[in-house]
Amino acid sequence: MKNKLILAIFLMLLTSVSFGQDKAGTAGMTFLKMDVSARATALGGSFIGLSDDASCLYYNPSGLMNLKNMEFVASYNMYAADIQYSFAGGTYPIPMLNAAAGVQVAYLSTGEMDETTPLYPDGTGRTFGASDMMLGLTYAQMLTPKFFVGGTLKFITESLAGESVFVAAGDVGTYYNTGWKSLVFGMSIRHFGSNFTYIDEDTPLPMLFVFGASYTAMDDEVNKLVVLCEAAHPSDNAEYITIGCEYSYNDMFFARVGRKIDNDEYWFMKDDSVDFPDNADPDDEELNYSDSGINWMGTSLGLGFKMNSAGLKVDYAWKHMGYLGMTHMITLGYEIK
Repeated sequence: MKNKLILAIFLMLLTSVSFGQDKAGTAGMTFLKMDVSARATALGGSFIGLSDDASCLYYNPSGLMNLKNMEFVASYNMYAADIQYSFAGGTYPIPMLNAAAGVQVAYLSTGEMDETTPLYPDGTGRTFGASDMMLGLTYAQMLTPKFFVGGTLKFITESLAGESVFVAAGDVGTYYNTGWKSLVFGMSIRHFGSNFTYIDEDTPLPMLFVFGASYTAMDDEVNKLVVLCEAAHPSDNAEYITIGCEYSYNDMFFARVGRKIDNDEYWFMKDDSVDFPDNADPDDEELNYSDSGINWMGTSLGLGFKMNSAGLKVDYAWKHMGYLGMTHMITLGYEIK
């Protein structure tokens, strides 16, 4: 009965989070919100309920207790507008303390951009760059065999056209195996810290509260199907839900699909056609613009391959970013056995 009550509360939370107030553009250092794992990206960002590889350093630090060996992970994200984003991390189990530790680093670069001014809208002939970097130190502790906690201390720097700022932040996370079938709950609070001043503007960090769950719908030791769902409350935008599904064959080949659902008017289907007066020219292509059909924005797909004997993992993800186009991410993992 207790577990059923927990599940009911979780479902009510999922129902309520889609109707929050839009607070877009109210935080800085938003690169911290970008996914760092191709596996998690392909699952729509839902990963707290899994937290079973080294990328949990970012998503849920308590998940380090699920890793029995040292693991390393490296990701490369080919983002929109030629933005390059890289992430790397490593974990180290400490069995004598029922604990684990890890380190992570992320780096974003926009490359060189042309400088423009009101007097020179076509460019001054000079260029400038922008970059962000994060270094994190993580520690996780087992409180009971089914309940873990963890935290990360982050050091973040941002540079733009010769100006830079430095700030410290933190993450905390929990992981709870309910013991009821395969239901797992997880929670994390990411990027919490004090405001920082960039030039003359006082700006908060993009703090994010996430509550998620995973459930293994099928597992016959060859075929396995895991379903995931998360409810997220960001400090700088409206609440949203992510859902994901991972199918694996013989713990070697993986196929994944995910979706982010927010307060967009079009969750699955859209109709952006425009009605014009009867006297409009029906042959005018500009007046007959229509963008109706399936709304692919927030949809993600992915594939994975694991070579257990060598401890190697390769994951790929594709994500639709709406008007920004598609992004691609690849992640390499290595486990020392």
